[in-house]
Amino acid sequence: MIKKLSLLFISVIVLNASVLDDKIQNIIGYKEFNENRSLIDYLFQKNSAFYSDGSVNYITVMEKLKENGLLKVGLDRPEDISITFKISNDPIKSMKIISDSLTALGYYHYFTKELIYEENKVIRWTINLKTEAAIDPLMLSKELAKNNCKFVDIKQEGFVKWVYEIDTSNSILSNAYTITNNERVNFRKPLSPYFIKIENAKIINIISKYGNEWFPQVVFYDKHLDILAIVKAEEKKDSLLLEIPEETNYIKIDDIYTLANIKRGLSVIIKE
Repeated sequence: MIKKLSLLFISVIVLNASVLDDKIQNIIGYKEFNENRSLIDYLFQKNSAFYSDGSVNYITVMEKLKENGLLKVGLDRPEDISITFKISNDPIKSMKIISDSLTALGYYHYFTKELIYEENKVIRWTINLKTEAAIDPLMLSKELAKNNCKFVDIKQEGFVKWVYEIDTSNSILSNAYTITNNERVNFRKPLSPYFIKIENAKIINIISKYGNEWFPQVVFYDKHLDILAIVKAEEKKDSLLLEIPEETNYIKIDDIYTLANIKRGLSVIIKE
């Protein structure tokens, strides 16, 4: 029995090492992997340290690669980069999280090359951008982690084509401001529409501050970020009292013309 357990333990170690090698090769490329094989074997000899809940922990793996100069994203000249995101949960919410993460890293100018809903309910979203450096996968993984999202797989080809498979099954919207019932929140001048998170609320009261010219647009979303209702007003409002649709988890507060109309901010109160 002891011999069998020892063999099983050794088999698990060998399998984990093999899987980790494959993942590292996919991240840095076949050529880079083989040229630095000895260093990689040394750095990742304690392969269990790079696993979490039975899966490869991409953040710890890429941190180790970057610390040792093995995670390279710079290019010799500006190139057209193709990035594909594979998502299997909450497509609208997931795409917002990815888009917000790219924006946080300073990537604003990209365009959608392809958006495919596959038969197995996986979404493939491919974007293109021209840049002198590929998006740093470590920085991207950390931005996604803020929203409870993590990489399941990474593949790159020549630093100009990347495929990220992302687990968004437990995702949250970290940039949504959580408001509790009967709390009054004073928002300052917005750089983007206000985005708030609520639970079990029935009424929202939005008050425009003196000096604004607010023409309201309020969007209610469920937990998947599917739209439940949209309220717009063509006339200026000093305040707006609205019933919150059932199953609402997120609310976006905007102006139908320009955010400059609410440059002095808004106050928001929600109630059960």
